[in-house]
Amino acid sequence: MRFLDRFRKPSEQKFAELFITGLRASGDTRSWAYDKSQNRLVPTTSGNGEGFNFINLPNMYREYLQARPAERKDVLKRQTGGMIRHAMPALFADARARLRPVIRSATERGVTYLQTQGSSSRFDIAFRPLCENLEIGVAYDGDLNIMRLTQAKLREWNTTFDEAYDIALDNLRGESSKPFVALRDGVLASQFGDHYDAARLLLPDLLHRQNISGAPVVMAPNRTVLLLTGDRNTAGLATMVQIAEEALAQPRALPPLMLRWDGAVWQRFAPAELEPKLSELRFNELAGDYHDQQKLLNDMHSRTGLDIFVAQYTVVKRHAGGIFSLCVWTQGVHALLPATDTVVLFRQEPKQTAYVPWSELVKECGHLLKPTDDLPVRYEVTAFPDERLFRSWCTRFSQA
Repeated sequence: MRFLDRFRKPSEQKFAELFITGLRASGDTRSWAYDKSQNRLVPTTSGNGEGFNFINLPNMYREYLQARPAERKDVLKRQTGGMIRHAMPALFADARARLRPVIRSATERGVTYLQTQGSSSRFDIAFRPLCENLEIGVAYDGDLNIMRLTQAKLREWNTTFDEAYDIALDNLRGESSKPFVALRDGVLASQFGDHYDAARLLLPDLLHRQNISGAPVVMAPNRTVLLLTGDRNTAGLATMVQIAEEALAQPRALPPLMLRWDGAVWQRFAPAELEPKLSELRFNELAGDYHDQQKLLNDMHSRTGLDIFVAQYTVVKRHAGGIFSLCVWTQGVHALLPATDTVVLFRQEPKQTAYVPWSELVKECGHLLKPTDDLPVRYEVTAFPDERLFRSWCTRFSQA
């Protein structure tokens, strides 16, 4: 690499080439090809070691760009080294000390499902729902990477998710003595720096020991950041949202949910004055998730020759203020619809349109909506609402 190249922003293609070179230097014997449409690496040969079936590059590319030029070589070395999957212990007793809980977006699992379509690992990731599209997993903390447990691994170890989770949580508690750091307006931030910061929300006893006013309220905008304040701290809640929005731009983002501990479980929390901003963050997240999913589905359908329209999730600003989501359902088109606030039913001849609220759509023709296994969920439609219903909707819902 020439000297000045270290200070330039590499393209995604160039980063992929650097990554492949780094994999070879780490001892990976497989041959890799760059899949530009999905910005990932796929192996063209199996090599002689256990490893990943594909390597998603977006998060690592962003992490590489955010590093100082002098640090990028070390970042790349760590990233590529982590892609050499080291086998987990064969015995559960040998793995116990390295188990850790993790917080992830359910969408991440959905992406994995699509990318492993047709393989035996599909639907095998072990998880437990947390709140909305946040979920809990259990991982093995390797020297170079973090490997989520699968149902197959739990069966191999003759254990259950709950048993593994309890052990993982105890392990994390033992590594959580470092105090939170005070930011501003009574907002605190974790400073563990071990990639399990977000998972500390699973330790409410730890959060209660911090200097907060009221019940714990948290946001975990990415895996390495946990923000904390109390539900009585109005100024702190607003500041938390501002800080979380900035942190969402960092790699490995998580759903931008504000959660409050009710004494037993985490519940979504949205004070009235913060609801517009929290909704905007959530809409933006869903738009990104559905966009990425749309690309994956279109690519998969192209390879398999399946003729099905993957509808776009669109965020719209109202003239009077506020935002909402919509998608288009066209008569005569076999489609996969995202779940949106409004569905635009469209007929080409004669041109007619109805802007139907989702709740009304489900109530009147839910039998036409077949939910898929995708995350976030989509609904397959092959038939259009009947003529009488469509005409009535065109009259009742003529505007968005």
